Amino acid sequence: MSNRGGKNRGRNNWNQGGGGRKFYEATGNNYSEHDDRTERDRGDRKVTDVKRRVSFKPFNGGRKGGIKISDMQIRAHLEDDEAMGGGGGGGDYDGDRRNFKGGRGFNRHGGRGGRKSPPLQRGYPKKPRLVNGPTSWFEVKIPYGHKYEKDFILRSLLQAIQPQLFIPHYWKVEDTAVSFYIEDFTAAETLQRMDRTIGLPDGRKMIVIVRNGSPQCTVNEQLKERMKLAMVKRYNPATKALNLEKFHADPDLADIHCALTRPQIMMAAFDVIKENIPDLEALNLNDNKLHMLDHFKLLDKKAPNLKILYMANNKIPYVTALDSLKNLALVEINLEGNQLKERIKDPTVYVSEVRKRLPKVIKLDNMDLPPPIGFDVEDDDNKLPPAKASFLCDAAGADIVRQFLEQYFIIYDSDNRQPLLEAYHEHAMISLTVVNSPAQTSQQRLQAYLTYNRNISIKRDLETRCRYLKMGRLPVVSFLSELPNTKHDPQSFVVDLTLFTPQLLLLTVTGVFKERKPAVINEPYRSFQRSLVIVPGATGGFCIRNEVIHINNTTRLQDEKAFKDPVSSQGFQPSAAASTSAAVPAVAAPIAAAVPVLPGGAPDDNTKLQMVQAMATQSNMNLEWSRKCLEETNWDYERAAFAFSELHKQNRIPPEAFVKP
Repeated sequence: MSNRGGKNRGRNNWNQGGGGRKFYEATGNNYSEHDDRTERDRGDRKVTDVKRRVSFKPFNGGRKGGIKISDMQIRAHLEDDEAMGGGGGGGDYDGDRRNFKGGRGFNRHGGRGGRKSPPLQRGYPKKPRLVNGPTSWFEVKIPYGHKYEKDFILRSLLQAIQPQLFIPHYWKVEDTAVSFYIEDFTAAETLQRMDRTIGLPDGRKMIVIVRNGSPQCTVNEQLKERMKLAMVKRYNPATKALNLEKFHADPDLADIHCALTRPQIMMAAFDVIKENIPDLEALNLNDNKLHMLDHFKLLDKKAPNLKILYMANNKIPYVTALDSLKNLALVEINLEGNQLKERIKDPTVYVSEVRKRLPKVIKLDNMDLPPPIGFDVEDDDNKLPPAKASFLCDAAGADIVRQFLEQYFIIYDSDNRQPLLEAYHEHAMISLTVVNSPAQTSQQRLQAYLTYNRNISIKRDLETRCRYLKMGRLPVVSFLSELPNTKHDPQSFVVDLTLFTPQLLLLTVTGVFKERKPAVINEPYRSFQRSLVIVPGATGGFCIRNEVIHINNTTRLQDEKAFKDPVSSQGFQPSAAASTSAAVPAVAAPIAAAVPVLPGGAPDDNTKLQMVQAMATQSNMNLEWSRKCLEETNWDYERAAFAFSELHKQNRIPPEAFVKP
């Protein structure tokens, strides 16, 4: 034995309990791993030691590399020893198991000059954190609990956590472990802290494992039959009422976890109701820890006659959960003891939110409510009239409205909107609103209109709102001229005339248009709504006093129907023509003037000017020939348009009619 081994005598040994204590400590004598004694006395017997040299090089049977023992294998070996009752002493040696347990752990060196391995972590694995969920069930497991009586284990646990109490459910012995379930979160946390603190008769410590978990129950025909038998004694045929309060605690179901909080169990209960009591009118589901009601959407098909539903003392979090009950014709419901009621402090709001989803309820939480305001439309005699595309409060206004809109959009869809000056009042006002979403594509975005957007939900200060409100005839038409060029689809128009008097017209028109953009093949479609206040003009006829325009993207249905008609494909704007020809008017029945007059009236000078402008725009003729066409037809615009169309087909209109200065 070299001196090198003597120098390393304090280092190359296994330390049990840490510090500088040697591997063996006999009475008064310390023995190192290089002990050269050959014989010594041990008690009443003589022990002969073979001279040996302790080495940390593992025996590998001549193979290179040796046997490697990982930290995880050592830890698992120690934990197995602790699971058998190891509690914590300081370096006790078990001669039978040839094992060292407890203590402070040990350090392992990798031989002469070898590097140290990472030290083992002390203590036991970290316990899982318990969560107080909506069901609040916890599983308690005692490894090796099969050795002890049930009463002894429960009594020991209750004594350890006193004065707290718990009620064990569904006791089960599986292999060498026993387990049961409790519902108390506080008791579960306390039991988890009792791990390895309760002494056992054999000197070991009781292992207590607590984790979140609900008892399992398989849904099958056998379970439904047992549920049916339990429901029989809970049903009252006289009142057609079924009481399922605390159903999981029913004595007939004590050996299984038949909790209605599980959707599968609740659906099985619905099936039993449908098959055996389809005329059920009242159902009590109090104290069942219900927290989600999505599966209640089918309850109206399982119990179509249900009128009364008690769901007190459950864990329903939000009033929106009642949306699943909207198909039920409930007249009474009890929701006391649920979080949804605690979240709504105002009783009036609470009643309103419940009635919004259950409008026929007249009794809520044992409190009578006033009768609901409303009417049933289930009777064939009380059905609402069918919807109409357009609405006219007075049929006498149909012609004027049609003429006004046709002439207005003929000019609006032209390249020059200045003639619209005569269509607006001297003190007219106009504003535009836009709905634009960041999720829309670049083509869908309404960038061209956002500059003028006066959406009051966004523009909140008074100064900005006033700046975006255009007032006066010139600012209004100037504003309209800055908007993109358009083509409107007259077949998409929906017109509502809500007021028609000689002094005032209230008009709303909605429809579809597309933007005429140069070098764009597929112009984007837009949806519009224009609300107009129309009053008599100073020189006769009518003009717009107030207008609100709303621009939005079209819906899928609008896209499918837009510009499908060959006439509407042109909109109110005729196609461009060569200098020697002109397009046929696209509108079948053009109006008499941009500012229409009442029936029987004669057009004045301003009206004649508007008619000339419209004819020039529609026919592509110059102003001189447009006036001549109207004069020869006695200022009848329909006759003038028809005459132009017929003569143009016969190529009888001279080329100079299309020459513009």
